[in-house]
Amino acid sequence: MSDAQSTTMMEGRYQRAFTIAVVVLVAGWHLAGDGGQLLQYRPDYASYPFQVAIWLVMAAAIAVGSLLMLRGSVDWRLAWAIAIVALVASTASAVESPAGHMLAVNWAWGSAGWTGVLVLHRRRLAELASFLAIEAAATFSVQAWDGLTRLDLAAFLALMAWSTGAQIAVAAAVKALDAAAGRAAAAARSEEAARERAATAEIIQAARHARWLALQESTVPLVAELAAGADPSDERLRVSCAVQAAQLRRLMAEGDELPGSLVHELHASADAAALRGVAVEIETAGTLPPVPGPARRVITDAAIAILTSARSQARITLATVTAGIAVSFVADTGSVVLLPSASQGVAIEHQQDGGTLWAEARWNNR
Repeated sequence: MSDAQSTTMMEGRYQRAFTIAVVVLVAGWHLAGDGGQLLQYRPDYASYPFQVAIWLVMAAAIAVGSLLMLRGSVDWRLAWAIAIVALVASTASAVESPAGHMLAVNWAWGSAGWTGVLVLHRRRLAELASFLAIEAAATFSVQAWDGLTRLDLAAFLALMAWSTGAQIAVAAAVKALDAAAGRAAAAARSEEAARERAATAEIIQAARHARWLALQESTVPLVAELAAGADPSDERLRVSCAVQAAQLRRLMAEGDELPGSLVHELHASADAAALRGVAVEIETAGTLPPVPGPARRVITDAAIAILTSARSQARITLATVTAGIAVSFVADTGSVVLLPSASQGVAIEHQQDGGTLWAEARWNNR
């Protein structure tokens, strides 16, 4: 497992741990805090069974919300449905609380707010703030209906500031921790990608060096033969020199990270033929897909074989096809050309028609 994968898994574990912490907080508040308050003020309620029923409804909403959050992200419609159930239950409990003592005995305001935190803390903070504002407005409406004094208003504002402030703070803290875990995972992925690019660059460099050494092995004897007095006008020697020159130009033009690498390498391969007076045309049709280095070398090997045998003219056409790319060659070779065999996903077909050679190299990326 790579470092990036490990860090991504760790990020998921942190987020789950944060969710578990919220679930424990909300469930603990409902069981210990609100449950204790419900028992403490039992004689003050007009209908204690009704308050217990509301408490059970809230407990069910918290249980469902906890299960959904622990399984993963919750659809916003379902999250708001659970929050609205808690809001309605809280308002009903406030309505059934004794007038003049509603703020003291109304246990449901806190549970409804924490239920909203439970199901909305992974969503935008504005959504949670909107829910808490609606809940506060509903509770305030009940208090205003029962009769509102300055002391009641001050108590309401103090309770709202403490309760809502704590709930917003918890949601903001979870989001901050999520963001920190996400940044750590992104940094690890970036570092892993940089290491992979460096390793790939080393592999490419080693492969290019190996091809350079192989080219030296075939070029040095040719240069030694010329130095020993071989006739430069000899057809065999001329073709060998053209092939070596084309291969050297292709090696210098190779760029595995460039989007148009195949076109550049074909132009480099054609330079040697152009120096001999061969008119070479290279055309493209459509947006060409990237072709991997090994497949490009098979195609350019075919191009070098055809171009070094061309007498006066050659045409190369690159076209996008359904499964990859097709490279067509037409040249007046005058004789059969030995083309490389199919490999690296490249299939080569050719046909000799008198003094004209037609060939096609087709790379399939599937």
